[in-house]
Amino acid sequence: MEKVTLQVEQDHVEGVARLGNPLGAVIELVWNALDADATEVRVEIERQEIGGVSKVTVSDNGHGMPSESCRSYFERLGGSWKRTALVSRDKRRALHGKNGHGRVRAFALGQHVRWTTVGDGVDGVIKTVIEADRAAMRSYRIETKGVTSEKTGTVVEAWGQVPKLEHLTEYSRVLPALAAEFALYLETYPDSSITYDGKRVDPGAAQVHSASYALDPVGDLPAPELRVIEWRKAITRELALCDARRMPLIKLRPEIQAPGFHFTAYLSWAGFEDRPHDLSLVDWDEDSPASQVVEQARERLRLHFRDRVDDRRREQIREWQRDNVYPYAGEATEPTEIAEREAFDTVATTIAKHIPKARSAKRATLGLLKETLAAKPDHTHEILDRFFSLTRQEKEDLALLLKRTSLTSLIRTSSEVTDRLDFLRALELLLFDPESKKVTRERDQLHKILENETWVFGEEYSLLVSERSLSEVLKKHLDKLRAPEPDDTDVRLPDGRSGRVDLMLSKTTMWVQKPHHLVVELKRPSVTLGMQEFSQLVGYATAVTKDERFRSTEATWDFWLIGNSMDESLRGLARQPNYPEGQVGAVGTTARLWAREWSEVIQECKQRLHFYRDRLDYQSTDEHALDYLVRKHADATPTVFQPGDSDGSDALGSTIPAPRGEREAQAQGSGSEKRQ
Repeated sequence: MEKVTLQVEQDHVEGVARLGNPLGAVIELVWNALDADATEVRVEIERQEIGGVSKVTVSDNGHGMPSESCRSYFERLGGSWKRTALVSRDKRRALHGKNGHGRVRAFALGQHVRWTTVGDGVDGVIKTVIEADRAAMRSYRIETKGVTSEKTGTVVEAWGQVPKLEHLTEYSRVLPALAAEFALYLETYPDSSITYDGKRVDPGAAQVHSASYALDPVGDLPAPELRVIEWRKAITRELALCDARRMPLIKLRPEIQAPGFHFTAYLSWAGFEDRPHDLSLVDWDEDSPASQVVEQARERLRLHFRDRVDDRRREQIREWQRDNVYPYAGEATEPTEIAEREAFDTVATTIAKHIPKARSAKRATLGLLKETLAAKPDHTHEILDRFFSLTRQEKEDLALLLKRTSLTSLIRTSSEVTDRLDFLRALELLLFDPESKKVTRERDQLHKILENETWVFGEEYSLLVSERSLSEVLKKHLDKLRAPEPDDTDVRLPDGRSGRVDLMLSKTTMWVQKPHHLVVELKRPSVTLGMQEFSQLVGYATAVTKDERFRSTEATWDFWLIGNSMDESLRGLARQPNYPEGQVGAVGTTARLWAREWSEVIQECKQRLHFYRDRLDYQSTDEHALDYLVRKHADATPTVFQPGDSDGSDALGSTIPAPRGEREAQAQGSGSEKRQ
């Protein structure tokens, strides 16, 4: 028996051995077997009667270690013959190990280690046994047994209890890790097999999906190849940098977001072979060719998983549709519906595993999610967290998803636009329908509805006063100017009456340099605007401009008188050549007076929404309009439009006048047209 001492310090041996990583030791020994041209590698785990692992054996049918070389193998750490060899000795396969560390990794598997190897020697096939103990990892006992008729190969045995050895029996973790480690090798050399404790390592069976991509060439070398394998079981995500023969050199973090995917990415490129020891610093050397290849691979990974997310969602949606629990029917045709479904699909498939399995509960849950997303898209992740108890990672993934996607914003914007189009249609019905205009009152209905729809008068306005006295108008005006309130805030019309304005709005946009107010005087649809109604507007304007408490060169005013129609005398004033159309006059330099018809105002609103309406391809119907009116303004909706009426068909089939310009053109032709 010959004794050999490893020519390196004990602490260095312990560091290389990585004694706390038994699975890593098994992987290293399997690679050694494959590098020795083994076609069969077996890992066997023996258990104690009281539990735990008593022995680990890794055996192979490779060419074994030549007896004359055993001494040199075990007296040096590093300097492996594989460092200069490009392929294996007999089968000319790509080699993995090049550092010569495999033998000391075995000490992570037991207190005592024995290598029994049968390989070619000078005198024939020679059997050699090497033994060592974990307590003295630098000392090896080598005994040559002589010529043998046994087949070549190596058996490594490790026994004696060591920490963490029980992890080798956690098959749900070990088998996926082995599949990921040896996937490319077993795919490249299909005549090789690895068996772990009686279970064949089959990367193909462990895969969910795989794809290969040719990346752009860097330099004069062949194009890098990226192979992405997705696994059924959870494993540590890795980006393995491989040489041109697809042998892993180093493993990096993928550095991408791919919630719900378990994968390994293998990046093969000849350029990685030039300086393999520098690959651990590839993320720090941004200008190097290797760094460019790695970044290119990561971008390809991002695109890959975006596509895979879409694939998964489509399959999940098809499953829900087959089970008849999907909350939408038919194909989406309108852009708003398409956007809403996309957002629903995105969120629902993200939390699919939390949705109840029972069919009725699943249908109810998906239906509630649909309503929640449509009503409160910005609060969706909070609601889902409350009801589904998401993990921290799931919360982060969902929040990131909702933050990145524009779908929720699109739904909110689309809903707002379609709501506005529906409201304009409803307003037309209220004002111009022969039946409804008889019963639509100014204060109880029209006023209450419009104080919540002030966008009709301009996007830049917000409501300050509704159905309040001129005294209240003064207070709001002074508050807007941040001016102190005087002791006396009583404001009167020129005839001494207190006066009450219908609506007072103020511009609130940040680019407004000076305060600007809009006072709107509403009249019920049956009233034809004339000089009597206009005199009321003049009274308000005069009260404001003549009262010193209102006087401010910083504030300007517009006063609108608005109704369905106006008489010819008022219409003449609204068409003066020195004023914009609709302006009747002015009081001083700060107040303008306007007389307007609803048909013009509604048409202006439609023109503002024209771009969005065309992009959404949305046409409001009477049904949509009345649904919106009852849903948003039930208390102010005339009973003729309320649900339960015996017949609303007359109200929905009447003539609505076109805007003034269109009416004048029609007057020269065939007259007014019917609503479609």
